[in-house]
Amino acid sequence: MVLTDRIAPPGDEKTDSEHGDLAVRIYQPASEKRLPLMIYFHGGGYIAGNLDTEDAHCRIFAAKVPCLVISVNYPKAPRVKIDGIIEVGALSVPWCRDRAKGLGHDPSKTILCGGSAGAFLATQIVYRFMCEGDYTSVTGCVLLCPVILNWEYQGKYKHMYTSWEDNGNSGVPVFGLELAKFIWSHYDIDFNNPRHFPLLADDLSKFPPCYIVTAEKDCARDDGILLDHRLKESGIKSRLDHYEGLPHYFHVFPSLGLAHEMMAKAVDGAKFVLEA
Repeated sequence: MVLTDRIAPPGDEKTDSEHGDLAVRIYQPASEKRLPLMIYFHGGGYIAGNLDTEDAHCRIFAAKVPCLVISVNYPKAPRVKIDGIIEVGALSVPWCRDRAKGLGHDPSKTILCGGSAGAFLATQIVYRFMCEGDYTSVTGCVLLCPVILNWEYQGKYKHMYTSWEDNGNSGVPVFGLELAKFIWSHYDIDFNNPRHFPLLADDLSKFPPCYIVTAEKDCARDDGILLDHRLKESGIKSRLDHYEGLPHYFHVFPSLGLAHEMMAKAVDGAKFVLEA
């Protein structure tokens, strides 16, 4: 996907101390209309990544959806544990909504977007807002290779959840069971708590509409597939694009032709969520 000249150079800012004191990057395409808001969380397993990690993807979404994109550099483990990451990530949402309004845009449509850990964080924030009775701050999600469950899962949908067995020790690139165990050992994650793994929740009927990408050779393949199933089961609009033969987070490799195809479809997915 070719970037256009319809987006001004992004601007780096910071949230205030009340909202986490986080570095953010704002991507504002040229538009005569008030644009919806996308809040973007990068991947990196909660231990790596920054505003530069997925700068290209933010530019694509901003220019092609089009929408105002605010990318948030949330804190990382082990300095901050999982509950602290979720809390600060949630605090960034009202700041981003206020900033969008201040820039003349329309945060009444606010979608959270991210891949891998960024998608994980997006779902955790949505679940937190659901538990607080806030069903309006986030109106949709774009989840790219989301990680939202774990290999210890033995619940009602276990028959649909085999990707850790299929791919965890198969030598697939990017993400495997041993790496996941190493990463998750750094931030006090509770494998049985829906606050950390929202797919453990009994009720997802208040979840916002979602667009989801999954990859066949991903340990977390079935996380996205199961989320899509459960949302539709609950009457929530959801769209899933699945890619055969590819590993976790494949779209960050620009040499892959399918990475560009996936991003083009993700733009359409964001439009689907905004219109749902």
